[in-house]
Amino acid sequence: MLMDMDITGRHQLSEVRRLPEDTAPDRYLSGTVALNIASDEITGDWHAEMAFFRPRRTTPRCFLVGRGCENDTTPLLATRGVADRSDVLRRMGVPNVPEHLYAADHARAIADLVLVAVLRNQSPEFVGLDDWMPRPEDKRRVVDLLELAFNHLNESQRTAVLAWLSANRDS
Repeated sequence: MLMDMDITGRHQLSEVRRLPEDTAPDRYLSGTVALNIASDEITGDWHAEMAFFRPRRTTPRCFLVGRGCENDTTPLLATRGVADRSDVLRRMGVPNVPEHLYAADHARAIADLVLVAVLRNQSPEFVGLDDWMPRPEDKRRVVDLLELAFNHLNESQRTAVLAWLSANRDS
């Protein structure tokens, strides 16, 4: 996608970026992309320019998660924290938003990043809770989701989640 700004600061598309049209509560945007969707809370990343308006050479971590996807945390968390965010994306000025676009809220997006890493037997250390969740109550929402998933994980995955929680406890 090629994009320039006009004199009003609005984005001018030279080429169309496509968001997935087949999202649902159990197949949704998550990870770093979902963290860039505006929220009434003071959480998230707020780099919408990078997430939605600039061309990317790679797909961000956890772009599309759920049923039929490479990464699926719905067996662990069902559809908690997933909702239709199409109206929010339109208000943000994102082009070509489908009628319905399901995405994780910020707590679910972070939980997905952590869980996808441990399900792949990778370290989730790249996920810094303070980067996106500034208040204790926001962090608690992430912890609550990880606690829901905990009993569905094997011992090494639980150990990885506990290590991540410990590293992020005082953040």
